[in-house]
Order: sequence, then structure tokens, then C-alpha cells
Amino acid sequence: MVMKREVVGYTRMSTELIDENLNSSPFFFASANTSMLGKGIQHHFKQAIPFSQLAEQAQALLEQSKTTDCENPVLFGVVPFNQENPTQFIVPQTLYVSSSPRANGARHHNQSQAKVISSPTGGHYKQGVSSLLEMFANAGLSKVVLSRAVEVATDQDINQTELLHNLLAINAKGYTFAARIDDDSRLMGASPELLVAKRGNHLISNPLAGSRPRSMSEHENDAHRASLLNTAKDLHEHGLVVEEVERVLAKYCHNLYTPMVPSVIETETMLHLSTVLEGQVSDPSVSALKVAADLHPTPAVCGFPRQSAYDAIKKLEGFDRGYFTGMVGWCDARGNGEWVVTIRCAEVKSRQMKVFAGAGIVNESSPQSELDETGAKMRTILSAAGIQLNEHLTA
Repeated sequence: MVMKREVVGYTRMSTELIDENLNSSPFFFASANTSMLGKGIQHHFKQAIPFSQLAEQAQALLEQSKTTDCENPVLFGVVPFNQENPTQFIVPQTLYVSSSPRANGARHHNQSQAKVISSPTGGHYKQGVSSLLEMFANAGLSKVVLSRAVEVATDQDINQTELLHNLLAINAKGYTFAARIDDDSRLMGASPELLVAKRGNHLISNPLAGSRPRSMSEHENDAHRASLLNTAKDLHEHGLVVEEVERVLAKYCHNLYTPMVPSVIETETMLHLSTVLEGQVSDPSVSALKVAADLHPTPAVCGFPRQSAYDAIKKLEGFDRGYFTGMVGWCDARGNGEWVVTIRCAEVKSRQMKVFAGAGIVNESSPQSELDETGAKMRTILSAAGIQLNEHLTA
């Protein structure tokens, strides 16, 4: 069977393909200018493998999918935070591609009441931050990203098609995804963070670290932007991430350019310090996934040093992140691809949603402000789903 690729108009992608096929589709993925939806499954790989073997496994599937009519097939992937959890790769039977369907805008939805059905509470998260701050003094840690998960149950079915349209509308410059991860669960989200993209010989990465909640007041947002660029804690947290990304990219690139200072980008709910690193690959055959696997997990979602931070996360978080803070994206048989960090996301079932968020903890962190940050991040997907919580996310 040949993998078929079809370019369609963004209106057809939005009003026909997403609306009629999302529930049966293995994946949807969109960047700022392009969207893709898979239909049918030609090859499916689901297994826990070391991250160092991801590119090799993906290439093997792509080679199997090559035919004289399709010499450059495309593979979609969902990779977990922890390599002990299963990675999933899919080569679809048909890949529909369009320019961005964002022009069609958000969908109005019925507001759904929901209740929190999980613990731990915000107090547990703040205690974890306090414990980390004590560990920094003697554990050789510079940064740890501590996250939390909140499970909510809704009083009516979650309309995943409307949720996807709303995520597309609120994340115009970012990456939007919906991937089936098991029979009754879909990973959905709107990530602002590009782990790595490769187009021909050009490599680009856009790490984010250092955040403020976005306000309804533009005056407050101006103050937050200025604060991010002028606060030692945020600049230090961001610098740790950029240095590590630069170290990894330098192994693959020549003419690598890293801006000397960060800028500020904004999403619907957050402001972030951002640095865009760009270079030319020394070996044109290297896969985007090979570089992504070497970068993953960056200090933006794990910490620094990586292993010490990972050990602290395992000790303090108390839940399995699954695909949260993993990576999601695509690559083709020529090594081109886009891989983004799996944040601002949730595992979505018919009447249940597990929402994730984390914050980077460094020496100067405050437990309450870090808890507030996670609550603001969770609101991205909750508001897109029209979910109103009786409980407060930062209590």
C-alpha cells in the first residue's frame, strides 16, 4: 500500500477533514503556516525504546513505507518524557496537508461544569517547591522543573473537534496537536515551544524559560515584559536552558547563531523569555529526530544537570508525566521535520481531562508564584474546552 499525500485548501481541512475525520484520525499537527491530518494507519510502532534509538527506528519505518510512487513518506510521532514509557510512531495511509486552518477562527461552545477528581492539592505542589529549594543548597542542582497534573470530570461530553479549533485559534504562532494515544484517550495541546526543526540543511530551535501570566491589561503586560528582561532569576533560568541547547546543537551545526540576549514572546495566557538558535547542519543526512532526541529532555522541562534534576522530579512529583514534557512532531525520509515540546496539553477522554503544567524552580523561586504560574498555564486548554472549574487551580 502506498502512502498518499494530498494538498488541500485550509477551508476543506477545517470544515470537512477536521470536523468529519478527527475522531477516527490517528493524528493532527499544525505549525504557524502548515497543518497535517493523517487518515488510516500504514505502519504503527508503540514500544518503550531508548531515546538514542528513536531516529534509527523512525527511519526503518520510513524506509519500509517507500515506494516508487512515494519516495519521501512522512511519519508522525509522540515521544514520552521518560523513555521507560512507550514511544508511538505512525505512518498514515493518507496525509492531508494544508496551509493553516486558523483563519476560520474559534468555535463557540457550551460551557461545561467540571469538578476536580484528583489530588494532590496546590499545597502539595508548594511543599514540593520548598523541598527543592532546600535541596539546591547541597545537591548540586541549578534548576528543576516541577510539574503537577489535575484530573477533571465534566458533566457533558468534551467536544474534541471544537477544542481543536479553539486551540488553533488561540495559538496562532505556535504548534497545535491532537494525537490518539490509546483507544479512549487523545493527547491534545497548543505548545509554544519548538524543540527543533530541520528544513534542508537549516536547523532551528526555540527554547522558552522564564514566564509570567498574561494579563487583560496591556499596561501590566508591558510591566511583565520589562520584568522578564530585567530579573536575575528569570535570566538565570533561561540562560541554563539556552546554554544546554547550544551545547547540543553545536555538535550538529556549523555557523550556529545564538542571540546574546533573549526576547519575550506571548501566548493567550503567558509571556515567556525566548531565544531562537539557528545553524547549518554539518551532515545533511542527519535527521531532525536525531537532534531532537539528543536535546530531549531540555532544562526547560527537566532541569540542570539533567540526571540530578530527573532524580529530584521522580522523588517529588508523585505522578507519571506520560507524554507531558515529551515531544510531538513529524519527520520525513530525508530527515526534515518539526519536533515540539509537549506542553500546554491534556489527555482528553469523553468526559474526563487530565491537564498538566510545570514551572522551572531555581534558587530564587517562590512556592506561591510557581503555583500561580502552573494554574495560568492550565487555563490555556481548560478555557479552550469551555471547562469551568468550581475549585481554584492555585489554592
